[in-house]
Amino acid sequence: MATATSDTTVADAMNRVLDAEREAATAIAAAEAEAETTLQAARELRRQLLERARVRASRLHVRAQSRIAAAVAELDAQLQSGGDSPASPDGVARHAINALARRLTSDDHD
Repeated sequence: MATATSDTTVADAMNRVLDAEREAATAIAAAEAEAETTLQAARELRRQLLERARVRASRLHVRAQSRIAAAVAELDAQLQSGGDSPASPDGVARHAINALARRLTSDDHD
């Protein structure tokens, strides 16, 4: 037969196990909450990065469109003024030299 002392020892051991389970459950809940907070922060950072990239891409697109429009206007002006045809070797060379000079002397090297 079991004695009162062994029953108390078993009960104490079971209580320690239950306490450890409660502590583990609390630690797991805290870890899950921390993980969720970290995920939310990462999602927000992702949204910010995507928005910044979208804005930058839009700016680059606008600048490129502006440069294209200026180049087309320049070519149209040359055609209207009777200057070198943009398709002639001299016109192509002059255009390439001007473009290279602009690129080498500009701050924006896109």
